[in-house]
Amino acid sequence: MSNSSLERPSVTVEKDREVNRFPRSPALTVLLVFAGGIVTDAFYPLPLGDWIWFSGLAALLWCVACYQRRFAISGCLLLISLFCMGGLRHHVFWYSHAPDHISRVFNDGPTADDTSKLVRVTGIVSTMPNTEIADVDEQYNPDAPQQRTMLVLSCREIDSGQNQFPVSGKIQVSIYEPATPGRSVPFSLGDTVTVCGKLTPISGKLNPQDFDFSQYYRKRQIEARLSVKFSEAVSVITPSAHWSWSSFRQTLRQKVRDNIIQQTSGETQGIALALLLGDRSELRPETQQKFSRSGLVHFLAISGLHIGFFSLFVWSFCHVLNLPRKVAFGLLVLAIGFYLSIIEIRPPVLRAAFFCLLAVLGLINWRTITTVNLVCVTALVILIINPTDLFDPGTQLSFLAVAAILWTVQQDFYSKPFAQSWIPLRWRILAEDPVLQTPLHKVLIRLFRMFYSVFLVTLMIWLLTAPLVMYYFNLLAPIGLLINTLVFPFLFLVLLLGYLLIFAGPILPWGTSLFGYCFNSSLQLLLSLVDFASQIPGGHYELPSPPAWWLICYYSFILLAVLPVRVTADLFSPAWLRKIRLSLVPCWVVGGLIFPIANHAEPALKCTIIAVHHGAAILIESPAGPTVLYDAGSLAPVEGTSEIIRKTLLAHGIRRVDLLLLSHADKDHYNAASRLLERGYVRELAFPKSFLDHRQAGTIELSELAEDEGLPMMLVSRGDQLDLGAGVTIQFLHPGNAQAFEEDNAASLTVLVSYQGRRILLTGDLEGDGLQALLAQESPGTIDVLLSPHHGSLTANTRELAEWAHPDYVIVSGGKPQTIGQLQQVYAPQTRVYSTSTHGALTCSIRHDGKVSVTPYRTQRRLLR
Repeated sequence: MSNSSLERPSVTVEKDREVNRFPRSPALTVLLVFAGGIVTDAFYPLPLGDWIWFSGLAALLWCVACYQRRFAISGCLLLISLFCMGGLRHHVFWYSHAPDHISRVFNDGPTADDTSKLVRVTGIVSTMPNTEIADVDEQYNPDAPQQRTMLVLSCREIDSGQNQFPVSGKIQVSIYEPATPGRSVPFSLGDTVTVCGKLTPISGKLNPQDFDFSQYYRKRQIEARLSVKFSEAVSVITPSAHWSWSSFRQTLRQKVRDNIIQQTSGETQGIALALLLGDRSELRPETQQKFSRSGLVHFLAISGLHIGFFSLFVWSFCHVLNLPRKVAFGLLVLAIGFYLSIIEIRPPVLRAAFFCLLAVLGLINWRTITTVNLVCVTALVILIINPTDLFDPGTQLSFLAVAAILWTVQQDFYSKPFAQSWIPLRWRILAEDPVLQTPLHKVLIRLFRMFYSVFLVTLMIWLLTAPLVMYYFNLLAPIGLLINTLVFPFLFLVLLLGYLLIFAGPILPWGTSLFGYCFNSSLQLLLSLVDFASQIPGGHYELPSPPAWWLICYYSFILLAVLPVRVTADLFSPAWLRKIRLSLVPCWVVGGLIFPIANHAEPALKCTIIAVHHGAAILIESPAGPTVLYDAGSLAPVEGTSEIIRKTLLAHGIRRVDLLLLSHADKDHYNAASRLLERGYVRELAFPKSFLDHRQAGTIELSELAEDEGLPMMLVSRGDQLDLGAGVTIQFLHPGNAQAFEEDNAASLTVLVSYQGRRILLTGDLEGDGLQALLAQESPGTIDVLLSPHHGSLTANTRELAEWAHPDYVIVSGGKPQTIGQLQQVYAPQTRVYSTSTHGALTCSIRHDGKVSVTPYRTQRRLLR
């Protein structure tokens, strides 16, 4: 027998091993091609007709190739057809609207965000109304607190006063009215109602780092917002039928919600509702922040972890009862359907639900379905339903976590923990020979296997998702590696108690109180652990978002490191190539940290007027390094305002501002300051003496908070001056210590920032007697950039001010759409007027040669003088 014939079996065995190690996953190819079409249409959209024509042509050629048995060509044509179908599906979802769509009400153009119409809309309430009362810091008048009710309306008809016509599409309805505790809204899910209010398109980003609400709502096919001042403006035409699915779902969800609230305490109610129902309306911002810092925020959002454990719980229960597989599958479908009917359905929830059902369906049919194929099929279903989920952070993080789990569990270092060389020889021998194991050894070995497996999976998930979390949320929480590993069994216990409370509690007469007590106690313990973990030094870092190109390269290098590569050249041995591939990721991470340090920008004084809606927040950056924040407040929700300021600081590489200046005691100028102080973003606090007037609610509390945080405070007044280095000075022009004004606005702290002979004047809400006191002073000269007093109010922007300052630029922080035109008539024709509500954030830069530039974010057009 020849040597070649003897070698063939070994070659065949090696090939079989390769096939078994890397099984075919056709669903992965289909998913990647379909997603490629979606990405192509998102960044380089083609006309709808072109997508249809290309899809039809590729499908026709595929049929011809199949008929002629040219399978290689037919496979390529099939992939091209799937690619075009992905682009077609995205184009239809994102760009194609019916002729009567609600978006047609507004005129296209650059001023679309400023368009508003007073209308009466008739439609069907398509989401359960959610009412919340704002925090005290958000109340402009705490003596008359306001509440907000949110719902989504599926439009049927619109009446603009001049004509009435049918419309389609969805709008977000926001009802603002005085808070009335215990009062319920007079409408519910499924009701046909008419709503009178101001209809406006949803505005896009105003700051580079903002969350884009226009894109978020458009992904949910909502393209307009209706603002209503009183719930009486909503009239119910036809109540929803009692037998309808929407009414049944609302009733069921409300009963489960009431049961959870009754069995939990005030500090754990928000966590319980978020954990079991996906309802975050009662979750306090500080609690969510603690979960984020401890690396356990994923536990608050219903995801694959929750659905997977719920499915495992139901399947195990059926197994204990020894039910037939088909009966168990039917019960599992009913249980998952019931659970989905009472929770908020999101892409990770759908993915997990489809995954569990397909996996069990394969079991009852005695068919083996690879995990990769299961995940890809579920992802394909999700993208067909909503192709924009491909760009959703939650969806991306969810599938990255699944990919990390799938790769980890297939590795030898996961399946054979005691085969690792770093394990002591004695324990390796004990693990391999059960005869030598004592009962204690068996317990220790099982505990080690469990924690080792959990840590490896957690580590791989963290490595794969941490850059994306930092990109979207500016947070890096390495403490999550330790906490998730240690409390993982406890998290399952918390979920088990919660499911027993909402499912078994109503059935058993003693179950509700028992399970409720155990569930509430476990949540209190969990909250204590989260509170402790969030305060560990070095456990979390708030960092600027990495560039998108760095993120793409990071995941490309990871993909290169984990994918199998076959190399036949002698020069590139597999071992040498493996070392190079594994070193690419850490080298890229280190390079990403060094690059911002090595990249020095041209020295200049920068003044960024942050767009915080009706409010003020101005960041001053000296070329020598010191930073100052002038005001930090808005009439928008406090958490949103503080998040905008926080992200702007991080994007500018600032972890702490050296000084926070507060102009006066109006809440739209300081209500976000407390959040910044609590999170450690301020080194020192300064304000005029009038800020501490005891008639102003909140100012004393803010001072006490600064004292508790150990922050120095100082009073500033006219004549004081600060030196920021490199020739940058801040002069305080108003008010003086001896001056007293009846109105807060008149006492607004007025600041003159000077550098290289150029001047920026920040005025707060200065008007009335205070404005006259400023104008009585000698003019410092031509003001290059003037912050329009009192958000562009005509009573504060007088011709006397225009003649006193002679500004080249006037910038309004907030203001109304018509403000720009009105101010243009007050100031000189050559004066350029900008508003953050129209142009977004504006960056004023004074270079070392004295040239002044103003860059509006929305137009991205720089103006030089």
